[in-house]
Amino acid sequence: MPTSWSRGTRFALELALATDRARCAFDARIASEEARRTLARQTTTRRRSATLAMARATATARATATRNGAPRVVARARATARAGAVTRRANVARAARAATLRTRARRERTRARASDARVDESDDSFASASLSAAIAQRALMMIESNAVVGLSRGEHASELARRLAEALESGALENVKVVALEPLAAKECAVNGLEMRSIDEVRAIDVTFAQPSECAVVVTNGQKSIASVFGRETTPVQPDIERAKAAMKKSVKVVLLKELFVDKIGGSIPVVVEAENWEEHAEELDDLFLGDAEVWRRGATFDANPRGGKNPYVSADGSHTLLDLRFEDPINSGRWECGLMLDGKPCGPYELQYALENDVEGVLAHGIYTQADVVITLNPDTLEAVTIERD
Repeated sequence: MPTSWSRGTRFALELALATDRARCAFDARIASEEARRTLARQTTTRRRSATLAMARATATARATATRNGAPRVVARARATARAGAVTRRANVARAARAATLRTRARRERTRARASDARVDESDDSFASASLSAAIAQRALMMIESNAVVGLSRGEHASELARRLAEALESGALENVKVVALEPLAAKECAVNGLEMRSIDEVRAIDVTFAQPSECAVVVTNGQKSIASVFGRETTPVQPDIERAKAAMKKSVKVVLLKELFVDKIGGSIPVVVEAENWEEHAEELDDLFLGDAEVWRRGATFDANPRGGKNPYVSADGSHTLLDLRFEDPINSGRWECGLMLDGKPCGPYELQYALENDVEGVLAHGIYTQADVVITLNPDTLEAVTIERD
């Protein structure tokens, strides 16, 4: 700085130079801070891009692994299912073999007892034969010579057919004609050599002996009557309820053969409907007994379901099929405690009979029967045959 400048001039120049240096330093600091912020933003952006790219790559890898692994998962599931099916078939085969062995063992025991001409009185079959013998003998006492007799299926009726044949052969009875209520009964009569007539060949049946599936004594307004259910049996052949009811309607006297009674009629009630439109009739029954009973179609085999299973029963002439009204409590499982239900309320066999005969079209017959005159049963204490008559 020239020495000729005054002191004030030099001071002003030094102040200006200091101010410029301070401004430059400030600008440099601002620029440095801006550069740092820019670098930070760029770094953050690069990190976010890298993270996003990694996430995309991970998702792509997982999707690829899933697609590649799906066939293996399906293959494992199929292999497991095949193994389960093989196991089930093996179990079924073992059960069938075991059942076959048990059947053979029972046959061998039966042959052994027959060859020894001895019968163990504790055996169930012997007890059942003894009960049937007592009931059949009491029924035989109700048959007179020159009578027309109706016979149903069942072990008691079969025993009666055998004893009737013996009485005719010995001369104790003469000229007795038999009307079989069902094909199975006709077979039993033919085996015993009884002279048979069809329902249409006779004007009336003097007395019909029928074995119901279930029987109860009903007291209504102080009057005692006998209610029963027919047609629950499925083996060895399905029942012919319509034919049995027609024969009992033509009978002067109907006698039931039943060793045990129930307190109230209930459970399954068979209904005969036209085979062609059976679904419509089933829907009508389902509407009538909604909440009271389930409607199942009768199957020809034991694999039945609500539609009759793989082989629904149809009569030989194709005219009718069977439906079962199952009066069961869906909550407690099993029969209703009151027996039968209608419109959500307990009902008796007479009310149910009226509803089936008047409120549903297409019903050809049903298993309820309330017109029996007498029932031959057993005294539970002495096991002797006794009779109960309706009032």
